[in-house]
Amino acid sequence: MTLTTAQHAVSPTELRRTMGHWATGIAVITTESGGTLAGLVSNSFTSVSLDPPLVSWAVDRRSSSFDVWNATDNFAVHLLSESDRGLVQRFAAKGTEKFAGLAWEPGVLGSPIVADDVPRLECRLWQRVEAGDHVILIGEVASASDPESFRPLTNHAYWAK
Repeated sequence: MTLTTAQHAVSPTELRRTMGHWATGIAVITTESGGTLAGLVSNSFTSVSLDPPLVSWAVDRRSSSFDVWNATDNFAVHLLSESDRGLVQRFAAKGTEKFAGLAWEPGVLGSPIVADDVPRLECRLWQRVEAGDHVILIGEVASASDPESFRPLTNHAYWAK
């Protein structure tokens, strides 16, 4: 039996509030498709497989850039550090002006690189998976950077200040 939204025992607000207690890192994920840049903040990012090297994250269908994410064949994941708080506000904002005034360069697959001093993965799209009001993007890692020093920005640290 499939439950409809009205039959769910937990509301979206309750789920969001409870899951907010789970400490996760904060990532900015960027892409370029058909000349349009897109970027967003994600805490759904996770490693999936070592062989092949796969990672995943989920994009909300209501995202203003959903059409770009649905069309892209690559993306870059920037794992943010405590010093990258400004990128969270910039990429969590609604709209498409997230790159205005921001220095960036195209990565090896063409996705915008917005932070060069953080762990970063550049990925080819491997698969999209329909998942309720989100779509999960699974990417095969084509390039990885690993800085010597890194203090991750977590959701708890971000919202505590």
